[in-house]
Amino acid sequence: MGDTQQEKKYACWLDSIRFLSSAGKYKLLDAAKTAENIYRMKESDLTFFIGAKGSMLITQAKKMQSPDMVYERLLASKIKYTFCGAGDFPKRLSRIPDPPFGLFYKGALPDSAAPAVAMIGARKCSEYGHCMAKELAQGLGACGVDIISGMALGIDGISQRAALDAGARSYGVLGCGVDVVYPKSNQPLYEKLTERGGVLSEYPLGTEPKPMLFPPRNRIISALSDAVLVVEAREKSGTLITVDMALEQGREVYVVPGRCTDNLSRGCNLLLRQGASAALCAWDIINDMGWDALGARMQEKKTNGVSSYINGAELTPLSRAVCGLLDVTPVAQDTVIMLLREQGFSQTVADICRELVELELKGIIERSAGQYKLRDDIALRK
Repeated sequence: MGDTQQEKKYACWLDSIRFLSSAGKYKLLDAAKTAENIYRMKESDLTFFIGAKGSMLITQAKKMQSPDMVYERLLASKIKYTFCGAGDFPKRLSRIPDPPFGLFYKGALPDSAAPAVAMIGARKCSEYGHCMAKELAQGLGACGVDIISGMALGIDGISQRAALDAGARSYGVLGCGVDVVYPKSNQPLYEKLTERGGVLSEYPLGTEPKPMLFPPRNRIISALSDAVLVVEAREKSGTLITVDMALEQGREVYVVPGRCTDNLSRGCNLLLRQGASAALCAWDIINDMGWDALGARMQEKKTNGVSSYINGAELTPLSRAVCGLLDVTPVAQDTVIMLLREQGFSQTVADICRELVELELKGIIERSAGQYKLRDDIALRK
């Protein structure tokens, strides 16, 4: 099979035929050896290999548009294409039982040599899920781990934005055509992904999002990753479908634990009972996966990050203690005071509140609804 633009052109034409299964395309490629040969096959041969319905779809497609027309329209839209016979097709995908025949993409394709974690979870997540997704994605991303997800609302989008903010690459696998932004509210994320990662889909251009398209999409999310991390999931959740696929593909599964009484954590806690590994921080995954070089990088950040930033500011011992207590997860003022007392600080409540205000004015901490947290980029260095 030739790794040329000519081959990609014919494969792209074949992959743009709606309702033609990947299994059928692979069967034809196995018989014809090249995508161009598939285009030139007789109708009787097509029928022999993929049946009358598949043969009819290909015959009709030949009458409607040529491979040149399809490929030129693709390039004019600044969309790229690869397929299983090309050298740039992600190697991770070629190793799963039901790989896509090809991929339409904007931006770049994931680097198969780079460590990658898929982050998935509830669309309507809690504040706890939001904080954990953000913290874990930032921690993984800061150490050079690619974040793979579905660009959906909730955990998907939160994780991908946090990874990009940490300077990492992130890739969105869509359940629609790669030229269709879904949900529309994620248009800014879509643009960022195309600039600093990529968006990709196995579905032809113009394919609108439909519920039946998302479960097959999920197998690509898990396949492009070394491990899958579930942040929040109900007991009966589409997220668990992705977990099943990940296990079939031999991927490691990590879960963020939650309270037993939280509906959004029941799926996660069930996975823990079934043998999934708990992930309390990015280090848990990096250490378990044996990514030693990344672990050293994370340790260096912990040692030199927030302390070096804070050392550059004129802070009192009390302020330094506050910074040591806080992270990306908001903490109530009363909790900050209680923790300072446990460390032996005897300042009055008024003095502590004054220090919190000073740190906020310096831009080191942020306050919302009476709770305090370190500024995200500073916490990331912690």
